[in-house]
Amino acid sequence: MTMDELADKLDMSTRVVGKWEANPALVPALATQQLLDVVLERASEGQRARFALLATPAVPAAVTVPAEVAPSEGAEPVLVVVPTVSAPLPRHEIGLPTTETIAYLRSNLHNQYLTDNLIGPRALLPVITAHVSTVNSLRRQVSGKAMDELLAIEAGYAEFAGWLSHDSGDLSNATRWYNHAYEMANAAGDERMCAFVLTRRAVQSIGEGDAYYGAKLAVMAQRDDSVRTARVRALAAQTEAIGHAISGNHSDTDRALDSALLLTELGNTVLPDGDPSVGRYCEPGLYLKITNAKCQLELGRAESAVSAFRDVLDSLPTSYHRDRGNYLARLAQACALAGEPADACIAIEESLGIALATGSTRTLADLERIIPVQLAPWAKEPEVVRVREMLLDAQKSDGR
Repeated sequence: MTMDELADKLDMSTRVVGKWEANPALVPALATQQLLDVVLERASEGQRARFALLATPAVPAAVTVPAEVAPSEGAEPVLVVVPTVSAPLPRHEIGLPTTETIAYLRSNLHNQYLTDNLIGPRALLPVITAHVSTVNSLRRQVSGKAMDELLAIEAGYAEFAGWLSHDSGDLSNATRWYNHAYEMANAAGDERMCAFVLTRRAVQSIGEGDAYYGAKLAVMAQRDDSVRTARVRALAAQTEAIGHAISGNHSDTDRALDSALLLTELGNTVLPDGDPSVGRYCEPGLYLKITNAKCQLELGRAESAVSAFRDVLDSLPTSYHRDRGNYLARLAQACALAGEPADACIAIEESLGIALATGSTRTLADLERIIPVQLAPWAKEPEVVRVREMLLDAQKSDGR
């Protein structure tokens, strides 16, 4: 590849790639090395072989190669010296994990949460799965406390890979990563992560149309009654409420929301250090408002839902770019339910732009349901025709 082509593939500037070429001894940051590993693993066999040939020190060997065109009749074979490669390029050996390595892997995971909201799942997923592989290799070399720490970190990266897979529409891999995370968290004795992964699975089940089972998983996530798990249990109670709301169960929805309010207040008294929900959700009070808005929508309380989602969007931090797209889709649905098609179309247009920019298939799927179903009574209205055409164009560009 040219430097420009490689830079584009890595989503980096040509200037950075140029520095590598100008200074071959330069060692890139760990995250960059892992990204390069992903690109190499996805290369063809021929490309990997050429890479191995270039990266492996050449061992001169005298090899007899017949001349393709003899200079004269009866010419002897030509003796040339070529580099030989006896085996594929070995993977980079990872040394024993140090305290600094463990601290870096833990802090890097939290940094990636913000990256997710800014660039979306498609660009980030290969990097996170490469981190899972790295942590897995590290923790196989240790025991005791260091192993417990790395098991917990591996669970964190695996859970995040599950979420990124979920948001990009790959539900089978999402389940696989969540199961991996749950096993690692159990082995580490990390009750907060266990509850968090169960909550993620509950969200996934609800999204797949199995709301009652999702509510059951959310109840499981609330089993640990320690103060330490209060923040995660507050999220689980909210997920339970959504499951009940989708099932049309008003009384259980209200009960779960009341429980979520108490747990949110309790969670605010606990230091958030190491909590897997930190950096993944907005401020707990705001998230509870978001959940309430979703429940109002699912229970068919249109006007309350419109008011609640407008309040949420006004309060949402700017860094939650992809989430804004999803909540705009929900607002559009609430507006349609309230008989406000023009306002619904305004929300859809902004939501679609965000979904395309971040690669959020979850939001696109929501929009694909809203336009033909919720806006069907106004199908001939100019604004509805316009957003339908925008969605069709988006589907074509996505190959659907």
